[in-house]
Amino acid sequence: MMRSTTLIALVLAAALAGVLFKVKYEVIDLEADLSAVNRDILANQEAIHVLKAEWAFLNDPNRLRALSERHLGLKPVTPHQMKEFADLPAPGNDQGAPASVLPVKGGAH
Repeated sequence: MMRSTTLIALVLAAALAGVLFKVKYEVIDLEADLSAVNRDILANQEAIHVLKAEWAFLNDPNRLRALSERHLGLKPVTPHQMKEFADLPAPGNDQGAPASVLPVKGGAH
């Protein structure tokens, strides 16, 4: 009776040792994967920080104004360029219609 109990205990201990060994190396592999993911996250956060700094530089109003004046010839809007809503032509009036918009003739409904 003692020998069978001892044998079962030894087999159980060997099986548990094997499982523990396997789990230990799985945990080590998962920790390595976690470290790699954390490094990627930090690299991406640094890249985002750089991109935000570049975006802030590229969208600087003074820089955009200088580029528009140099390449597009754009100038700031002056007050005499502004119109009131009441100054727009009436909907039935063809005086202010662009040349590409032609009134529909006939009853094509």
